[in-house]
Amino acid sequence: MKRLRTRKIDSGGNDQQMFGIPLFGGDKAQVLNRISNRLKSIPSGQGKPFWIATVNPEFVMKAVEDDNFKEILQKKTSLNVVDGIGLVWAKRVTAKFKDCRSSFLGRMCLGVKVGMEVLRGKYKNRVAAGSSLMGDFCRLAKKQNYRVFFLGGWEGRAGRTANFFEKKYKGLQTAWSSGEPEVENARVLAKINKFKPDFLFVAYGMKKQEEWIERNLSKLEVGVVMGVGRSFDYYSGEVKRASKIWCDMGLEWLYSLIKEPKRWRRQLALPRFVGRVIKEGI
Repeated sequence: MKRLRTRKIDSGGNDQQMFGIPLFGGDKAQVLNRISNRLKSIPSGQGKPFWIATVNPEFVMKAVEDDNFKEILQKKTSLNVVDGIGLVWAKRVTAKFKDCRSSFLGRMCLGVKVGMEVLRGKYKNRVAAGSSLMGDFCRLAKKQNYRVFFLGGWEGRAGRTANFFEKKYKGLQTAWSSGEPEVENARVLAKINKFKPDFLFVAYGMKKQEEWIERNLSKLEVGVVMGVGRSFDYYSGEVKRASKIWCDMGLEWLYSLIKEPKRWRRQLALPRFVGRVIKEGI
């Protein structure tokens, strides 16, 4: 019990559950406030790094299938933020199920109704997207003279992302590494710890980046570490990010699919997620 209480304090409030995965119920502003307070109270390199996971429906479905990944999100991360409007939709739909005693069809109708509210942007402020948080953290880093390290990506995208933020926030202290397999892990860790970043962004892709962080967390001398998926693709200029209209409707995933149809297999997690929510709730 003592371990659980300590984790709740350190996490800053993973106060909701979805298929057994704890989630932070606050908005992006609250996330930023918690991280700012965290770095002021516990400087980088002092104490265990604060680990943020950016959870979306794909994360949830992978965790349902993979017990090890689920355990990471349940017990190892410090804060699991909502990075996907699908999770907000699932919560709202499930809350309405108590008023719907009818069949699966009745639940489907409720799902469509809430989906229309999502498309009108009603819940857009409930999402703390990892790519947006990364930009906000870089702005905070410039303001507070913090250091930022970018790890991963493909074909030098970590370096181009670092350059993007250096130009946007003049004087921002950055370093980067492409990481494995180009650079062996021991050298990656040595470079990170020599730089002693306040923020470490890891772009190895969903699940792989979380597994890397789990393996290396005790060796990292950083303040905050966060897996950022394909965020380097956007900031490096390699992939055009969806416009605000698409993001407000929660359809950034659809925009990405249109731009990169080869990703269709990964997007199959979304209809499976919707079906499970309609059938079982969260």
